[in-house]
Amino acid sequence: MTAKGGPSNDKVGRYKSPEETGKVTRAVPTDTKHSPRWWLPTSMTALIGGAAIILLDFITALPGSYSPWWLLVGFLISIGGFSMLFNYR
Repeated sequence: MTAKGGPSNDKVGRYKSPEETGKVTRAVPTDTKHSPRWWLPTSMTALIGGAAIILLDFITALPGSYSPWWLLVGFLISIGGFSMLFNYR
């Protein structure tokens, strides 16, 4: 009994466990956590390809001489490859 005569509650904080409320995210089996075989080669190709476009633009080997558009294309391709690596498992 509490001081006011109500029922005592031994649970502090949560009144129901996460299992009781159904708010538990089930673990994914470890055999399903893997990237496709093409993921790593594609991301590395994008990283190296983007860097190559930037380099070729600086040495004016691409059409249009030195252009900020080539830099933008190379940068976006490199960022795409880099962001793919965040999802690699």
